[in-house]
Amino acid sequence: MRVSYSDAMSQPTLSVRPGRRVRLAVGIIVAVFLAALVVWYVNSPSALPTSNATVNASTTGGRPVYVGVFAASQEFERTLHLSGVKVRTTANTQVDVVPLLCRNGSLAVTTEPGAFCGKLLNPEGQTFEPGDSIVLEVSSDETAIAVIDRVRLGFREGLQWGTREAGSPAIIRIQAAS
Repeated sequence: MRVSYSDAMSQPTLSVRPGRRVRLAVGIIVAVFLAALVVWYVNSPSALPTSNATVNASTTGGRPVYVGVFAASQEFERTLHLSGVKVRTTANTQVDVVPLLCRNGSLAVTTEPGAFCGKLLNPEGQTFEPGDSIVLEVSSDETAIAVIDRVRLGFREGLQWGTREAGSPAIIRIQAAS
């Protein structure tokens, strides 16, 4: 018996096919890797600008001072949707520190922020864009020294969200009212 070339090609050949379990395991590994990549991307927004220059301010007891700690210049090409601003303060007595969003303005140190800010707002739920700044309202009825770390902004930017340090630290001296 003679087998022609065409007959030999039409006969089934032996092959090894991956089983269902192997395909399932590979699919799960790929899905876990992709999910981890998405989680990493979503939780990894770029760092915000920081400075080592300390802002120094002083006021008298009972009179708040407004300190600009982070300003977005016109070159700041990001829009942040703020969920809040965290402030860590170390002081020798009770000091009230309130973070505010200065809309369309910035300031260094003042007791009259209205001259420098279009609006002062609670930053929670606001957008932070070029031309805006984060200001701290600091007050105490007693003599105090407050050391304030850089603020930490909680924000969403596009698909990413996170909490990042921003701006400058500050030292505030509050003297007894005369």
